[in-house]
Amino acid sequence: MNDDRQKNSDLDLNKILEEYSAINRESVRSSDSGSQYGRQESSSSYNDVPISKNNSAVRRNTENLNAPAKKFVLHIDETVIDSADNEPVRKPQNNSGIYFSNYQKKSNTTPNGNRNNTTANGAPVAKPTTQSNNKSVSVKKNIGSRAALIFLAIIIGATSILSYIGISCIGDMLAINRSEESIEVTIPEDAKYTEVIDILHDNDLIKNKLFCKLFTQYRHFDDDTYLSGKYYLSSSMGLEGMLKDMMVAPITADTIKLSFPEGWTVQQIFEKLEKNDVCESNKLYSTIRSNYSYDFFAEIEDNNKRYLKLEGYLFPDTYDFFVGADTNYVIKKFLDNFESKWTPEYQARADKLGYSCDEIIIIASIIQKEAANSEQMKTISSVIHNRLNNGARFPTLGCDSTALYVTNYVTPVVGDAAGLNYYSYYDTRSNKGLPPGPICNPGMDAIKAALYPETTKYFFFAHDNSGKIYLAETLDGHNTNLVKIIKANNQN
Repeated sequence: MNDDRQKNSDLDLNKILEEYSAINRESVRSSDSGSQYGRQESSSSYNDVPISKNNSAVRRNTENLNAPAKKFVLHIDETVIDSADNEPVRKPQNNSGIYFSNYQKKSNTTPNGNRNNTTANGAPVAKPTTQSNNKSVSVKKNIGSRAALIFLAIIIGATSILSYIGISCIGDMLAINRSEESIEVTIPEDAKYTEVIDILHDNDLIKNKLFCKLFTQYRHFDDDTYLSGKYYLSSSMGLEGMLKDMMVAPITADTIKLSFPEGWTVQQIFEKLEKNDVCESNKLYSTIRSNYSYDFFAEIEDNNKRYLKLEGYLFPDTYDFFVGADTNYVIKKFLDNFESKWTPEYQARADKLGYSCDEIIIIASIIQKEAANSEQMKTISSVIHNRLNNGARFPTLGCDSTALYVTNYVTPVVGDAAGLNYYSYYDTRSNKGLPPGPICNPGMDAIKAALYPETTKYFFFAHDNSGKIYLAETLDGHNTNLVKIIKANNQN
């Protein structure tokens, strides 16, 4: 760059020298012509005009022409050349030379080819100011600073959120810095793992529901059955500990063992549950009318003549219940037991006989109520099957137990008016075939007897007060047996 500046300076200097030389030569020519004329004049009258004081100027001019020429000296101040463009111009220091002040090393040629900062029409060109440039740079710097701050804030916020989520997830799993305070939690019957996680979250036992549900799936706890009831849990147990605790009966809750005899009705079962503070009977009646996802339940025909859809399926057995238990939990405990008893073998046998599971349970409930003991069950089953298979001769079953079911167990619950309607539906002396539903909850012996009856030709049976059974193939034989029964009862 310095070389270019020097080159430009030399070119400008040479140009100036050439212009000055031309002016100087022109001046010398004028001086020479004037001197020659003066010399000619002087030669012609030199002797005639005496030299006096008035002629001293001529003499000095002549002396100047004869004197040797002065050297041309050009003063160049380098400090002035390097000075700023707007520095004030200096005047020459003396009269004997040329002093170039504020010499520009670079040409001030404008984009249109003019020099000296002028436009094509001679108007001065305004010098660009740095104010707008500085303002633009300042705005860009401010925008860049704000963008950097926003980006930094986003990074910090995202990091904080991820850190909080990570800490809460680890805390749920490992119970780090969690409270040991016990909280009572109630798990409903047949609760899924997602519902259990929601309950834990609602009780502030866990922080991150989504992570806990994923963890439960990963650990395969989602395939297990969670027992209903009340549990006393603390977040210090950790997620896995709480889940495992709900897969077994809680030892902290009060339990009671209750036995239900074969042949009991729903009304008898519910009264006992309420008497022992398991749950209220009115809530049990409401729950038993719910829908359930069992195969046998799907086969039960919806019939408005039927008193309770699940009468006959509360399998009689001995159970452990939680005091104050959830009604869904109680009903399902009975139904689970029935489902375990009704095997595929029994279903295949029912299909072979041409009956549904529900029809077999209805037959079994009648057997359960009519038989004095288990030894009589298969014989009584044969009488019922013989009548059902000979509907033309014996269109009705003629069993008193079906009507007594309504009188003794339905009417006290639903009232006389509704009980009267149900009586008309369940009276097997007036109605053909089987009643609308089971009349009790039969045990295993009665169910087996309904599936595997004896092969007999009996169409009638009756009992005396001692429980002795009297069988007959015809109506006359049956009437004879009734006389015998009267005598037997009178003797006792």
